[in-house]
Amino acid sequence: MDISDRFGNFTDIEALRSAHSRPLRKSLRVNTLKSTVEEVKSWGEEHGWTLNPVPWCPDGFFVERMDDRALGKNLFHQIGYIYLQEAASMLPVELLDPQPGEEILDLCAAPGSKTTQIAAKMKNTGVIIANDVQEKRLWTLQEALQRSGVLNTILTSKNGEWFGGNMTERFDRVLCDAPCSALGIARKDPTALKLCNEKSIAKLKSMQLKLLESAIHAAKIGGRIVYSTCTLTPEENEEVVTEMMEKFSGKIEIVDVRDKERGIKDLDRAIDDSVIVQKSRIPFPVSPFPLLRLWPHTYDTEGFFCAVFEKKDHTRDVLRQENAPPQRELTPSRTKDIIAELTKRYGTSFLRDNERLYETGLHVTMLHEEASRFILPCPRYAFGIPFLKLLKDSRIRLTHEITTFRGREASSGVLELTDGQKELILEGKDAPCNSELRGELILRWRGIAVGFGMAKEGVIKNWLPRRILQQISE
Repeated sequence: MDISDRFGNFTDIEALRSAHSRPLRKSLRVNTLKSTVEEVKSWGEEHGWTLNPVPWCPDGFFVERMDDRALGKNLFHQIGYIYLQEAASMLPVELLDPQPGEEILDLCAAPGSKTTQIAAKMKNTGVIIANDVQEKRLWTLQEALQRSGVLNTILTSKNGEWFGGNMTERFDRVLCDAPCSALGIARKDPTALKLCNEKSIAKLKSMQLKLLESAIHAAKIGGRIVYSTCTLTPEENEEVVTEMMEKFSGKIEIVDVRDKERGIKDLDRAIDDSVIVQKSRIPFPVSPFPLLRLWPHTYDTEGFFCAVFEKKDHTRDVLRQENAPPQRELTPSRTKDIIAELTKRYGTSFLRDNERLYETGLHVTMLHEEASRFILPCPRYAFGIPFLKLLKDSRIRLTHEITTFRGREASSGVLELTDGQKELILEGKDAPCNSELRGELILRWRGIAVGFGMAKEGVIKNWLPRRILQQISE
């Protein structure tokens, strides 16, 4: 695609070309379900990182480093303390503004950066329905949620249009981060420009209109809908919004998000850039909407687009459906026995009063009770995070996911690793230990739970998952 032909009337083409020729700045988001901004800053300083704030996300930072090691192999990423997320993609969730205790739909959720961001802002309360239609993408989404310690999310695998008809007016907020031509990611994937054409744009726009309409139907009256893409074409962005506003005139309105009090800053340029596109492209006389267009050269990020709607009236009849059979919750007596056993081993049960346990195959899974009560008229693909592994003879073992999530709470059954032991463990090796130690132990380093091991005959047997060991490198 020739960007001069496509975008020459909207922006500085030479500046856009120059941005495409530069590497994309690395950025991360602190996962506040597991860590804090202060802890990550301290970690970054120790490792020679310079962290500069992302203007619209208080937990987001651009990362400058002297070394060239992949951030994805860093320990803090692998145990879910940080999430590697492009700065522009943090904006939709900040605009969605999810609140604790709400019911949220993430319509096109995989690979999971925005779902985990929503969960953190909700403090793991309420419920998120995270949906995607592709099996492999759902696996990636599930792994991201479990690594991040997300307890309030149920995964579904439905066509996005299904929600508009079957879960009408069920959600306080809906995120529609729609599949798109992805021209905004050309800085890290130049093939995006080569693969995009008029036919594919038209096909994608048709799908986006259907998805956004479904999102609007699924939102409650007074609810908020955020539509976003990582592309630059007006057809998939401003024109989709304009057609929805025309179709549901008087029933939805555009929210102006220039709210300085909430801390979302520096969005005036993004709105002005969308106004330029609207004035050039919209075929009928309407006043420009306060939509947000991030060109790669204006904020030195990926290209991105966002629109925020508020639903003012009914957009279709509401059809209530019965709840699909939920997973079987553990009995109170079984839960009590588990709590007693874990408390005996570790000095804590790792379980809160508002969390529930379910038997799912070879695991016991933990889910927030508000999510467990949510009426969902379709099968649950997955939910919560693995809490325990079920072994032979009714024995139980903590999972890696709960160990890295709440292992800091343990007051017994813990081995505090030395730097040397930690190095061996993260290299996938066993490590020497006091010969008097026996049994299963949470492995902590500087108070950070990095995994699980077995002490036997003066050696810690390394039980960190193979997939983690293959990735970690400091």
